[in-house]
Amino acid sequence: DVYQVPGVGTVVCGTCLSGVIRLNDVLLLGPDVLGAFVPVSVRSVQRKRLPVAEVRGGQTASFALKKIKRSMVRKGMVMVARALEPKACWEFDAEILVLHHPTTISPKYQAVVHCGSIRQTAPILNMSLPHLRTGDKAYCRFKFMKNPEYVRKEMKLIFREGRTKAVGT
Repeated sequence: DVYQVPGVGTVVCGTCLSGVIRLNDVLLLGPDVLGAFVPVSVRSVQRKRLPVAEVRGGQTASFALKKIKRSMVRKGMVMVARALEPKACWEFDAEILVLHHPTTISPKYQAVVHCGSIRQTAPILNMSLPHLRTGDKAYCRFKFMKNPEYVRKEMKLIFREGRTKAVGT
């Protein structure tokens, strides 16, 4: 979630997946609509409405960010350490298992991809099999339709549209 708090500025809430985030850390926030990451400084950190000095992996917290406008932040964005040198991508490969589909899935089929904090429509560009049916497993290349996203290897994903459900990595 993203909030605009009077006297504080922009506050983002989320879960620290790994590592440690401390007060005054400089992280990269992104990707924006062009796929760029911007440096941000953590002004304050709160857990359960109490100020804390740091947050460790697996903990949820709220972070007040310096010099960031509310309009610059959208759902699906991440804050990462500069050392990771993050890159946004429009296309990604995944191995998917079709749990249920009434007919067949072919290239150009599009559905909503849920992957971490990402929730965006992505059509299938190509597949390792010509068609997919319920119970089939294949390698597919997806392309995000609206914004580039930060996707890491081995992230779990859910692919859904109507009654169609598929999972993958």
